[in-house]
Order: sequence, then C-alpha cells, then structure tokens
Amino acid sequence: MELIVKLTLFYGTIKSGDSMDFFTNKNTYKLYREVGELLHPVISKKNISNYKIVFNEEMMPVRVFYPKKVSFLSDVIIYVPGIATITESFQKYGDIAREMALSTNKVVIALDYEEENLSYINLIDKIYEMIIYLYEKLEKEAILPKNITLLGDSIGASIIGAINYRNYKDKKIPIEKNVLLYPPVSGEYFGKSQFLSITKNDKYDLLVVRNLRDFYNKYAKDNLDNEEVFLLKRKDFQGFAKTLLISGNLDPLRDEIEEFSNRLQQSNVQCDYFNLAFENHGFLKDVDMEMKKELYTTIKDFLEDKNVIQ
Repeated sequence: MELIVKLTLFYGTIKSGDSMDFFTNKNTYKLYREVGELLHPVISKKNISNYKIVFNEEMMPVRVFYPKKVSFLSDVIIYVPGIATITESFQKYGDIAREMALSTNKVVIALDYEEENLSYINLIDKIYEMIIYLYEKLEKEAILPKNITLLGDSIGASIIGAINYRNYKDKKIPIEKNVLLYPPVSGEYFGKSQFLSITKNDKYDLLVVRNLRDFYNKYAKDNLDNEEVFLLKRKDFQGFAKTLLISGNLDPLRDEIEEFSNRLQQSNVQCDYFNLAFENHGFLKDVDMEMKKELYTTIKDFLEDKNVIQ
C-alpha cells in the first residue's frame, strides 16, 4: 500500500501511567509525512521531527533525529527504545536518540508506539511490520540495506533479536547489522538463576530484575517459554545478522549477555561483545561523557566494519 500523506495535525492522547509510553506523556506529532520526506527535512533548531506515517492502514509514530551534516544522508539507524521503568530513562529517550544521531553521524529513526496493554508477542508483531515497511521505503530512497542498522536497548534490543529470528524464517528484509544494548535474554528473573550477576549485581541496580519480572508477568505471562521472548531458549542462531552486544559490568544481566554472545559465535554469527566498566543497566541515560565517548566510538567502529577491541 502506498503511503498516505495527510495535512492534519495529530495530538497524542497518552496519559501518565500508560503502558508503552517511551518518550513523553504528551506526544505531539507534526504533519504526516512520507519516508522520503523525512530524509530531506527542513531541519529544526533541535534537529528533531515528530511525525506519523501511515502503513498498512495504520499510523506509525516515529521521531527522526539528524546528524550535523545533512546535505547527503545515506546511513540510517532504526532505534527501538526499551521500557522506561526498567532502564530508568523515563522522558529521556528524545535526548538519547538526538545524542545518538550526533555521535554516529547517522539519521536515527526512533520508533514510538502507543497501544495500551499490548502483549509482548503482539508488540514484536507490530515493530516487525514497522521495520519491514521502513526497509522497503528506505530502499526506494537509495538507502542500501548495508547502511541500515537496527539498534535497541533493553527490551527494545530483545525485540530486535526476536525479529532476527522471525526474519531468518520468512526472509522478508535483508537485516545486516544489529547493535543490542543490555538485552534481557535468559528469562531467569523468577527464581534461582545460573547467571551469578543476576544476584551479585542486583545490589547495584535494585529495580532491574524486579521490573523485568513485573513486565514479563504482565505482558508475556503465557509466553515465558517462548524462544522469541527469551532468546537463550533457542538451540542455535543461524541467520542472525552481524551483531554488536554491549553490557555494563554492574548490570544484573551481564552474565547472560556474555553467554548470548558466546552462543551467537558458536552458531557462526559474527558477533562482537563489549563490556563497559562501572556501568549498570540503562547506561544510555547516563551523563558520563567519557563513558559516552567510549560507547559511541565502539558503535561507530562496528558500523564502519572496524574491529571492536576490549
């Protein structure tokens, strides 16, 4: 279906406490736009544009962030944010995505979505459809698949992992690169775990495991054994795109993320793993400039096919 362009303003109606509100409680979107228009914008002073595009007769809210140089835009990051209550990044994802665009010198298309009480499996469905649509439209704008990166943090990173799994089966889009920041992958948050960091590091980040447990009980309670929900339940990872995994050494999820990296490599997936010192879950929200420099240098090296060395 061709994209519909509307000339009406849309004002979000999300209220405080709604379940999937990743950016702010008062989302305001500008005119509906085609994907091509988003790549050739009239840049605002804040280098941010909030739009809704229409795909498959549904509206997709996106936030587009631009690098400093916008004369020729050929590289795109599709960013799937995590859950704010888990990363403690409530109302900060706008700043995070803006910083990401400026630090990587790439356009960042951040996905926003508004349904209340959306099950986790249905959320994967929705985001997969969004990403397929964006890939198709970006290709028509001469953005090659090798220049598109899927990047997610926390739950958002886990969703990208699930999309890799689905895409390996149906081959709808050519996913070439993932950047996954501190994804929950084991599901061992409901009792004793084989991963020592879950208990050892929980003292540094008291709410992470509790909030993960609450989230999965609420949105995936009937799917806790599903390998799309917890990727380490998979037997192999053939078809997974080239991946950069980044964790913090104080994150309760550190050990399972390292095991995830090992499992990807055992399946002959090209995977780099980087562990940030003195960082816990949700480090994208931190203001430590030295850490951010190290983080984005690592991401840029990966995106430019340089070796990621730790």
